[in-house]
Order: sequence, then C-alpha cells, then structure tokens
Amino acid sequence: MKRLIPLTVMALLIISGCVVSSPQKNQTTHSRPKAAQQERARQAFDELDGRPSTAAPATATMSVPAPIAPPSSATRPSVPTPSEETHLMVNGYGQSRPEAIRRAKAELSNTFQSRIESDISSITRVTTDSAHGSALTKSVRSKIRVASSVDLEGVEVVEVTKKGREYMAVVAIHRARSAEKWRRSLAKITTRIRVEEDAAQASPGKLTTLKHLNNAMALFIERETLISRLRVIGAPVENKGADTFESLVARLQAVKTNFRIAFEARANGQGLTQILAQDLTKAGFFVGGSKNTSDAILRVSLTLAPIKNNNPHFKFVRAVADVSIIDPTSGKIVGHLNESQRGAHLSRDEAGVKAVKKLSGTLSKKIVAYFN
Repeated sequence: MKRLIPLTVMALLIISGCVVSSPQKNQTTHSRPKAAQQERARQAFDELDGRPSTAAPATATMSVPAPIAPPSSATRPSVPTPSEETHLMVNGYGQSRPEAIRRAKAELSNTFQSRIESDISSITRVTTDSAHGSALTKSVRSKIRVASSVDLEGVEVVEVTKKGREYMAVVAIHRARSAEKWRRSLAKITTRIRVEEDAAQASPGKLTTLKHLNNAMALFIERETLISRLRVIGAPVENKGADTFESLVARLQAVKTNFRIAFEARANGQGLTQILAQDLTKAGFFVGGSKNTSDAILRVSLTLAPIKNNNPHFKFVRAVADVSIIDPTSGKIVGHLNESQRGAHLSRDEAGVKAVKKLSGTLSKKIVAYFN
C-alpha cells in the first residue's frame, strides 16, 4: 500500500502537467509551474525506487562581464601645473572672462615690449647727432616699435577666476620651450645678417649696397628683439649688439653721405617730379645732378583719368603714379612703387591738381621708406 501511494501521486502530477494550452501564451504563462510539477514527479520516482531525493541541477545562466570601471584619478597621467619656475605668468582683470584674458595677454606683451625698447634704445645711442645720424636713429626706433609689438606665440591661459563682479585671468608662457624656439630663430637670423653684410661688401654700386645694409639693419633689430625676450624669461645669451650696430651705422652713413638721387620724368610726370624732389630734400637726401653722377634714378610717370559720376556739380579725376627705381651702375630696375588718389573740384583741371597733391605726399613717404 505504501508503494502504491507514490505511484498515485506521480500519475496525478503527470496528468495535470500534460494539459494542452496555446503554444505561445500558455507556454509563457505556465512554464515555471510545469517545471515544478515535473521536479516533484521525479522526486516521487526516486522515493519509489528507494533512492534519496536529490535537487535538480541549477539552470545554467549566461555570465555577464562586469563593466570596466573608469581609471581613477590616481592612475591618470598628471599634468604639471604651471609655476613661476617653468612659466612666466601675468594676471589680467576684467568685467568678463574674455576681457580678463585679453588684458592678461596684453600685459604679458607689454612686459616684453618695454624690455625690448629699453635694450635696443640703449644700443642705438651710439649714433651721431649729424643729419644722417638723426634720420637713421629715427628710422631704427620706428623699426624697434614694429618689432616689439609682434604678438607672442605659445601663450597659455592657466586659469580664470571670478570674485564678485570681477574676473581674473592668469596667462603664462613656457620658459624652456620659448627659449629653445627663440634660440633657433636667433641662429638663423645671425646667419642672414652675415649674408647681407657680405653682399653689401661685394656690391658694385651704392644703391645695391644700401639695399643690403638696410636689410641687415632690419634683421639686426629682429635679432635684438629675440635677445631681449630671452632675457625676460631668464635665458640670457651672449650679445655684442652694440659693436654690430655701430659697425652697421658707420657703413650706412658712409653710403648715405653724398648719396644722390636723379629724377627722370615720363608721361606727364614733370610736376609730380618737382614735388617729390622737394619732399626728399626735406628728408635729408641729395636730389639733382645727371644720371651719370647719381647713385639712384627715379623714373616717374603720371596718368590722369576722369571718373564718371552722377554728380552734376563736381568733376572727379583719378591720378595714378608709377616710380621705377633704377641702379645706374647696372641699368637695371631694382624697385618699383606706385600710388593712386582721386580728387574732386568744380573744374576737371583743379580736380587733377588736388589728386596729384594727395598722391605726392603718400608716394614721398614710400620712397623715403625704401631708402631707409
């Protein structure tokens, strides 16, 4: 009788688990109870055969890999914070973040600019007080201002903070990287200065000699600018700038002494030629003489053309001037300048006069800059 009880239970469990249902809905709904019933039936057979009841093996589950944790701050490579030892740092203040950054960069640029002007100005004092020396000093100081105002490269914004309504920005320039870059540029410029000086020495005429020496002077200013920057960041280099500048000044003055410019008027350029000659004389140049005795020839041509307009009361004229700079030693054109202006007046002739007057002032400055 005891053996029949498990058989009866087993039969009832099997019959109750074999009820047919919908293949989709009931399979999902009764999948777990059916499995439990089958497990109880298996345990009943084990008891009938006298075997100990055992639990079914756990259903295998797919292992899901654990998510990779982001690297902690301790494992991330640390970026060195700029300090006074590694960077030249300057503060700037403003009512907004961009304004504070802009003022900080301007203050850093001013730090270099003031040192450059001070260093080079002390060197240029070796020039004499003669007419050519004064003009040369003025030209050099103008070039110093241009060179010192060049924007710095490699400026970093360290941080921007706000206190109340005011922002404070800290900008910096890396000392070692800047020093390495400027030293490379310094070596190249020094080589170019020697090339220009050698070319000036080998030039047969005064005009080409003057051109090469002017190039050497411009490079000298650029070199002294880099040397001053290196001093500011604490990386000074040996410099004999005063000796180099004194040598360049002496050679330039020797070339400019009695340097004569002759004019050759072409195509209505006679009136303009006279105005240009007066302007160059005021600038310290010797103007006049024949082509054979001059050191430079300026061939000037002028064109006047009416401008059509809808204004019935005024006449407009455009003046266009071309100046060819000729080396009398070789007869070759070594430079070319041009300028155009327009004038307006009740009459066309007076409009042309006004256009030429405006044109001559601008053109004279270009000619003086070419020879300086």
